[in-house]
Amino acid sequence: MIQIKFKNFLDMFTPIIFIYIILSLGWKSFRFFNVEILLGIVSITSILHFFIFFNKNLEKGYRSMIFLSFFVLIFSLILSFLKIFIFSYYNERVISDIKIYTLISLILYILIRITYFIRIVYVKIHNPAFIFITSFVFLSFLGSILLMLPASTVKKISFVDALFTSTSAVCVTGLVVLDTAKDFTYLGKIFILILIELGGLGILTITSFFSYFFRDGFSFKEAIFISNFLNTKTTNNVLSLAVKVVMFTLTVEFIGTLLIYFSIENNANTIESDNLLFFSIFHSISAFCNSGFSTLSQGLYSKSVRFNYLFQLIIAFLLILGGIGFNILFNFFAYIWLVIKKYFFRIFKDEDLRCPAHVVTLNTKIVILTTFYLLFFGTIFYYASEYYGSLSEHSSFHGKWIVSFFSSATTRTAGFHVLNMNTLAPITIFFTIFLMWIGASPASTGGGIKTSTFALALMNIISLSIGKNRLEIQRKEIPSELIRLSFSIIMLSIMVIYISVLIIIFLDPKKDILSIIFEVFSAFSTAGLSLGITSNLSNGSKLILIFIMLLGRIGVLNVMIGLLRRNKIGSHHYYRFPKGNILIN
Repeated sequence: MIQIKFKNFLDMFTPIIFIYIILSLGWKSFRFFNVEILLGIVSITSILHFFIFFNKNLEKGYRSMIFLSFFVLIFSLILSFLKIFIFSYYNERVISDIKIYTLISLILYILIRITYFIRIVYVKIHNPAFIFITSFVFLSFLGSILLMLPASTVKKISFVDALFTSTSAVCVTGLVVLDTAKDFTYLGKIFILILIELGGLGILTITSFFSYFFRDGFSFKEAIFISNFLNTKTTNNVLSLAVKVVMFTLTVEFIGTLLIYFSIENNANTIESDNLLFFSIFHSISAFCNSGFSTLSQGLYSKSVRFNYLFQLIIAFLLILGGIGFNILFNFFAYIWLVIKKYFFRIFKDEDLRCPAHVVTLNTKIVILTTFYLLFFGTIFYYASEYYGSLSEHSSFHGKWIVSFFSSATTRTAGFHVLNMNTLAPITIFFTIFLMWIGASPASTGGGIKTSTFALALMNIISLSIGKNRLEIQRKEIPSELIRLSFSIIMLSIMVIYISVLIIIFLDPKKDILSIIFEVFSAFSTAGLSLGITSNLSNGSKLILIFIMLLGRIGVLNVMIGLLRRNKIGSHHYYRFPKGNILIN
């Protein structure tokens, strides 16, 4: 009975902790933000967890959550008391470190609680698409509240600007109405970075990652829902896949941080950043998540990095990795590992290792080939179209090619730019719009209609042109459902973009039409490139762009499925009407 009361008290105490964290971070003058209160909150919460854990009637999932939370909290207490014991007295450094330990533990505790709550929600609500949509909307609004805190900005900002910045970060777009470098404080930039990471991976992937530690007889229904979130057709080891996605992301971002740090170390004095390590972390996460946010006022067009070609190559490969799709990467790495293993056995053990047939899936081949061709021809196009234009400021031969390659890569996925967007030739602008529209690959951190959608539609047109009534690729027939889905996505994207352009032209009639079209394509494809009109748009137009960014990140078809699908898991019609003939051409 006492343990039940402890559980009820903890459930009521958790929102208070969340509000306390917001007040502590948001207002510098908050008088109750001190080490004693923080240690007291962590200690009380730990004690409650300790007593609740021994309740025999607890659900297994809840018990796992309590254990994980207790471990996080007690670990911060141990670190804090060790710090006090080693130094044996308080000083500013000890107080600052203890504040960091306790705050991080409380934030992780809140995140674990939210994870457990979301898991309960998506078990009870039988619509994965709807949950996927609401998670992004919730993150956008929560982010706007955090960015409006006094400690997040240098000066007061409007709700629309905060919501726009938050949505742009969550949808990993990169369109900005404020100067990230000058208008946001260090804390504000950290909030933006967290929103980028959560938006890039998806809060439901993070939820699945934490659910790995709640392994208490994971149900088949939950596995179906998580497989929907991770865009995989199998329900086997979906939790392991979520862990692999998160761990792979953190590993790549860590390596990217180190590479960026060493690439800018020599010209550290010219970079507009007080902390090179934070600069490296920010741009590594921003690049891999394809967000395009930068802590430089002019972005990567800033003089400090505009001619740093090694830095540009690192950013380009990070955003290519982030935009190619986790399933594709894991499949490709599995193939590379088997090839290495095969040669190892042949050289050192004099044995032939038989690789499984069709290790590289058809999906992987299509995505990688499409990505390669888009990068290859995009690089050549930028080099040719801008050779006497914006590329002329790069004097070296290799510099021109690297900038062209970077532009080809970032156009489809991220909002970084190293070319002067105001001097681009009209033909370059139209080609950029085309690449933005295609976007990244499925199950990646990027947007757009996706490379596989474009490839299937194009190959189907070719197949029809040569007289085939079905699409066959490498002796495999592509299901008609996938072809219908591809053309549906293409048509829906064109309709949404066209309607959005009409509305913004009506709201801002004085703006250049080409710039508006460019902006809308960029928002829908979450590419983040801009011709410079974003901050000057009316609040109505900004709200339209916010809506488009959400649609682009979530997917128009996912929104329609979430709102219109009536049944729980899938739609199966066990009947057919007589066929009707309609003239097409």
